[in-house]
Amino acid sequence: MQTAAMYPGTQQNASYQQQAQNRNSLPAVQLPAPPATYATSNAPLESPSLNISSSSQSGLNAGPSSVTQDQDFPPYDLLYALTDLYFKHVNTWCPILHRRTTLDSLFGSAALEEADRILLHAIVATTIRFSTDSRLTPQLRERYHAASKQRVLLYGLENSSVKALQALVILALDIVGSSNGPPGWNLLALMARSVVQLGLAVETTSSSVAPVYPSIYTLRAMTLPESNSFIEDEARRRLFWMIYLLDRYATLATAFEFALDDKEIDRKLPCRDDLWARNQPVETRWFQPPDRAEYHADVPDNLGSFAYYIEVLGILSEIHRFLKKPVDIGALSDVEQWQQQYRQLDSKLNAWKFSLPSEHGNLSRLFDANSSSKINCIWIMLHITYHT
Repeated sequence: MQTAAMYPGTQQNASYQQQAQNRNSLPAVQLPAPPATYATSNAPLESPSLNISSSSQSGLNAGPSSVTQDQDFPPYDLLYALTDLYFKHVNTWCPILHRRTTLDSLFGSAALEEADRILLHAIVATTIRFSTDSRLTPQLRERYHAASKQRVLLYGLENSSVKALQALVILALDIVGSSNGPPGWNLLALMARSVVQLGLAVETTSSSVAPVYPSIYTLRAMTLPESNSFIEDEARRRLFWMIYLLDRYATLATAFEFALDDKEIDRKLPCRDDLWARNQPVETRWFQPPDRAEYHADVPDNLGSFAYYIEVLGILSEIHRFLKKPVDIGALSDVEQWQQQYRQLDSKLNAWKFSLPSEHGNLSRLFDANSSSKINCIWIMLHITYHT
């Protein structure tokens, strides 16, 4: 993942104790509803990955009073600039926020909710390093980063919601990219259990939600209400897959087990960025964990780099488990079994590579100066993962 300089130590502020005042009780267990039919939007196309609208932004309609009441935030204009920098420098690696919807929520006419405020703190903590604003002295950068980081961590420990998880994921990208140790591991463990407990590891139409023969293991309590739109549904899907991605990368360099077990996952892959940006509801194929028969039809035309990136990480996860198994090199049967599994994984990886569409599988695009298509960060990480 991206490298980032570690910020200095944090200092708690007394104002942190004023958060988490509106904790809602979990809703009752509900049976899954039929697949939602979302209305398509005729909004103009926004650029992929960044979700940047080609028209001028209208996110500054509301006055800054609701934001500037929080003394831990930078000035209002700088806060908006940092949010814009987030979509340019961070969301390209972590495509979980829809730009237009996010700006409307954070800077629109509606009152800013506590969960939105925490999401803003996560954006500040992760993005402030990219700002060249002259008002940001080293002392102010340290202060804003430390304050926002603590607000996100404290809120995430006491609240379980989609926006709380989004804020933790954005902060985790900063922490995991800065170190490979307990701070990142602890945060990933919290997110991995929260995403499963919220029901984000499975689709609402999954057989895991309401199986034919329910048991204490298979019967799940869906604590989140149904998504109101395709944008919200896809945002939840991308949130889960980003936690899956961070869990895989933090674990692959160690001998530990993954925090997210493949048996917990029954999710569709994310769609192309431009389709999500246009709010164009589409179907995508399901993620295929190992040792599970294929039982869903493919819809490959709606997949983008993020989806193929997740698929190759799934194969890399199998390789990680394979390399962890001890082998008695003195036993011929063990060696033969190891060689057979090695060939199977090698064939699976090559089959995945050759099944990629040309716009995703052709690495020579990186060196084509005349190429009109924009190459995003996830596309680069996809090929780095394959060649690893």
